[in-house]
Amino acid sequence: MPGNPHTSIRSRQVAAELRILREQAGLSGAEVAKRLGMSPSKISRIETGNSGLQIEDVAALLGLYQVPAATRDELLDLVRRSEERGWWTRQPGLPQLWRSLIDFEAKATRVQNYEALVVPGLLQTAEYARAIIQGIAPTVSEVELNNLVAARMARQAVLTRASALQFFAVVDEGALRRPIGEHGVMHRQLRHLLSVAEQPHVTLRVVPLSVGAHAGLRGPFVILEFAEEPALVFVENQTTGLILEEDADLAAYRVALGNILHAALAPAATTELIVQIAAELG
Repeated sequence: MPGNPHTSIRSRQVAAELRILREQAGLSGAEVAKRLGMSPSKISRIETGNSGLQIEDVAALLGLYQVPAATRDELLDLVRRSEERGWWTRQPGLPQLWRSLIDFEAKATRVQNYEALVVPGLLQTAEYARAIIQGIAPTVSEVELNNLVAARMARQAVLTRASALQFFAVVDEGALRRPIGEHGVMHRQLRHLLSVAEQPHVTLRVVPLSVGAHAGLRGPFVILEFAEEPALVFVENQTTGLILEEDADLAAYRVALGNILHAALAPAATTELIVQIAAELG
């Protein structure tokens, strides 16, 4: 089942910590529910982050688990701040799917992104992003277009923050050969890819057209991993986006990524191919 796309990062952090604290206290969800006069399903929703956290409920749980004062205050502060909005929630015209993905990227420690048709959003230049958005939504106004491009560029800050996440991008060669935008846009986009790929926390690999059919033809996806919270998978198509949290879904997408990587070029060979394509474009 898809997770709640509106669940904040802080809420997920507290929910995961509450589950750990309950297990350390040697209590089952049913036992906690009975002692606090709650339903077992409510305890489950709280621990999975599928229910909005109420500070009274969290305080009751922390008291039952006899959590030290310092830890209790820290977790309660996270609950109070769980509704604080990041820049992406204030950005006008930003689709909810973008808001959800940006929210999770902001806390992720590792992101693995496979793209079959376009350059990954975190690696796009502004002019490439503009051409892509215009092509997908030709009726978008200039103001809306500017806001969407600005949001995509701001989103890339996760690659330059002090504790930069590990970003692993796999792209189909077709995405690099598809002419996007006016003359010169693709050449500059490819040079940008080469520059970003030199960063130690960024790995870029390309699936060459010569491999023919491969597992990636089923579509793009993003696997996000966190320091404390469970991993997520983000998938999106024409009109629908899903955030998947179930173990079976995560396992399936990890297998798919492994199969795609089996067909992909190594980083060094990837660089050689991008240089070749850029030279062909002049």
